[in-house]
Amino acid sequence: MSQIRSFAGAVMILAAFAGQAFAGSDDPWFFSADEIASAYRYQQQFGARVPNPLDPQACFRGEKDFTASFGGKRFAAPCRFVNETVRQLRALLESGAAKYLFPLDLDSADLAVPAEVYASKYRYLRKDEILPALLREPSLIAVYHTAVHVDPAPSDKAAEGQWGKRRTVAGFYDGRANRILPSGSDGRTDYDAEQLIRIGSLSIMSHFLGELTLISGDRAVTFDLSFDSDHAAADLTDFAAVRSPGR
Repeated sequence: MSQIRSFAGAVMILAAFAGQAFAGSDDPWFFSADEIASAYRYQQQFGARVPNPLDPQACFRGEKDFTASFGGKRFAAPCRFVNETVRQLRALLESGAAKYLFPLDLDSADLAVPAEVYASKYRYLRKDEILPALLREPSLIAVYHTAVHVDPAPSDKAAEGQWGKRRTVAGFYDGRANRILPSGSDGRTDYDAEQLIRIGSLSIMSHFLGELTLISGDRAVTFDLSFDSDHAAADLTDFAAVRSPGR
């Protein structure tokens, strides 16, 4: 929530200087497209980076693994995880499901596996064994939530495929294309219906100093990935806490 509050403050200041009205919705959770664009420009140049961003430079030199960390613990992680995550994010941007990699649009992913895979391979692993194994799991799925703070009033009128409509999108690490997941009755992802177990999360944030860059259309997006977040404790408790079948 600290990140959202800081972005909300930045948006209000930027909107005031531009002489623009605040978002049409009275709900402070939502922002107009112009406000989000202004906040994103601020984040890209002046905002904070995610804690402990992954540094996969070894992957760009032809290595298969790089050194990652979570909760202060270092381990070998596969370059394939980074490459596939970048592929998924590029598809999200190119499809119009997401437009910005930051908290007002898309800034994280749930990491999940099918329930039967969790039961057979991860249920009895120690907490410090889960993440290194999970990143090499062929059935791993990243679940993204897009347009989370876009004012729904104008976006309800948008055509299918355009940015601004909240979606839950599954990204796969076996080469398959992204897939939109249906929402439950409360509007959230029904992990039980999808027979998925959430084991952890991945933080995503645009920043001009970011370690990764992808090309989407005519723009280059520079960003970071991290297994840590502002809310995470300095141990493996948050990641290894299984949250499913939950919503």
